Amino acid sequence: MIFSAYFFSQSYEVMSGYMRGFGISLMPAVLTIIGICGVRIVWIYYIFPKYKTFLNIMAVYPISLGITDVIILIAFICAHPAKRVLDARKK
Repeated sequence: MIFSAYFFSQSYEVMSGYMRGFGISLMPAVLTIIGICGVRIVWIYYIFPKYKTFLNIMAVYPISLGITDVIILIAFICAHPAKRVLDARKK
């Protein structure tokens, strides 16, 4: 189950690294903390007590990484770091 989540992890790490390369480092860091830690804490407090199984605990890994991937993708699209550099060079 955890191995299936590596796709999400690799995807958001590449996008975060791309943004960091353009000087946007705080946004991906904060979104990663919120996406991974925040989702897992919420999961343990609200979902896990209803379904106390090992599978339920393991399910949070791909879910939190998938949510983080989507959040970082949205930030990546909104920030569009390469466009910022091209616009700055035109001025």
